[in-house]
Amino acid sequence: MGKETTEFDYDRERDQFNWDIPADYNFVDVIRGWAKDSTRILAIIEHPDGKVENATYQEVWDNAMRFGNVLRDSGIHKGDKVMIMLPRSVDVYVVSIGIWAIGGIVVPGTVMLRRDDIEYRIRDAGIRALVTSDAMVAAEVDAVKDKVADIRLFFSGERDGWKDYRFEMDSASGSLDLEELKASDPLAINYTSGTTGAPKGVLHTHSLMYCFDRLNRHYWWNTQPNELCWATTEPGWAKWYWAPFGTVMNTGATNFHYSGRFEPEKWFELLDKWKVNRTCMTATELRSMASIDDADKRYNLEELKVILTAGEPCTPGIVRFFGEKFGLSVREGYGQTETCVVACTLPGMIIKPGSMGRFTPGVRGAIVDPDTGEELPVGQRGIIAVAGDHPMLFTEYYKQPEKTAECFKGDWYLTGDLAMMDEAGYIWFESRSDDVCISSGYRIGPFEVESAVDSHEAVLESAMIPSPDPLRGEVVKVLVVLKEGYEASGELVRDIQQHVKHITAPYKYPRDIEFISELPKTISGKIKRKDLRNLEFEKKKDVIEKLKEKGMWARPD
Repeated sequence: MGKETTEFDYDRERDQFNWDIPADYNFVDVIRGWAKDSTRILAIIEHPDGKVENATYQEVWDNAMRFGNVLRDSGIHKGDKVMIMLPRSVDVYVVSIGIWAIGGIVVPGTVMLRRDDIEYRIRDAGIRALVTSDAMVAAEVDAVKDKVADIRLFFSGERDGWKDYRFEMDSASGSLDLEELKASDPLAINYTSGTTGAPKGVLHTHSLMYCFDRLNRHYWWNTQPNELCWATTEPGWAKWYWAPFGTVMNTGATNFHYSGRFEPEKWFELLDKWKVNRTCMTATELRSMASIDDADKRYNLEELKVILTAGEPCTPGIVRFFGEKFGLSVREGYGQTETCVVACTLPGMIIKPGSMGRFTPGVRGAIVDPDTGEELPVGQRGIIAVAGDHPMLFTEYYKQPEKTAECFKGDWYLTGDLAMMDEAGYIWFESRSDDVCISSGYRIGPFEVESAVDSHEAVLESAMIPSPDPLRGEVVKVLVVLKEGYEASGELVRDIQQHVKHITAPYKYPRDIEFISELPKTISGKIKRKDLRNLEFEKKKDVIEKLKEKGMWARPD
């Protein structure tokens, strides 16, 4: 099964692997090397209207140098944080490289963020500049800019209070004095959700890109320089760093993107039309595509070598569908915003549907007891852990030393994900050890959702839990206690949902709302989310059983 020709001897790769990150390594130098080839295409983007844009590494590099000068002329220098809120486009490459070229730190943000999300990140990270081409995003920024410290604003066109960055680049010099950078210099701050509190800023250095090259690019993707690769993520997420940046650009290969919304038929059509060689999609996308039973008769995927997936468990039904219909391997990878690929199924390894594979060569990992940090024997459930001194690990949660310290136990960094290891070393994901909901690949924490729901005039208090869903794996469900004078109704459900969409990113809104008289709590007043979650899973046991029959249920009994 599968169209890959490379095969790795897993044991030999682990035995021979050595980390040796050059002190002067930086990602800008890698890109500059590929930009010397004037014919090498960096990105191809198709838009819903049929328009296609593309650019070579050299074209992107030249424009990035101009943008770097625009930033410096605006008072942005080494160590300053620049927030990027751009869609899939050539601009996101130009802007990111321009920031890094002057030693700046990129703070990615999805265009779905709303004013509260944006204001929080500006304040928390100390953002000095913000770049967007989205008019809705710009309007959200305008609504909060008077509440934050002085910030330079860049928009792709004329807008009051904003600089037109494309106009500025046209008159800027293409010659830029590159900042001297080391592997230890900051690269990016990606925000990630947790169980308690607001999202945390995950700080990584340039050495992250070296680790992506050694692990993600070489072992998991196994990308080659002449290939067309499609990761369906968008620039606001850490997976953009895993794939379009860390994997594809490290290889000098070409990224493909589609700027429109997901539709299973459209995804098949694009794979066929562009003859994509390697793709990485969420399990939710693949699950939806696997519902098209005659896809193999309608679409030609002969140029596709492999399908990769990460972000949520890949169930056996997905693996069977693409193997039987197209002869394609679906290889899973596992990691976090805080890491590179911790575990994966390498080319040549036996694929065990439902398993994320084995610890990647170069990764010292284990399943450990979360209380003691001791390694657990085969077959016992524990926390996936990585050696605390591993070079791929994040530097810190920005300005949150207590939160950073909570992730470490003894010699281990604890991922917070429960799993077990079988006798062959394959790891089987079981569940989060916290209350985070993983829906369609999005990682959604209770605090963010509950804060938005509780701000509705009718809500006294609320609790978010993950709820089983046949397509998305899990969806956000919120149990709501109403204030006196308000009555439960379908209209109120819709009003709360719209309220949440208005003040925070739409992917966080509760797809299911249940009104209850009170929330179960401990003596100290903490919500018993585990009890609520167990009750929800009991209610959905028929759905779960059907998913199990199809090999599409990844959680433990």
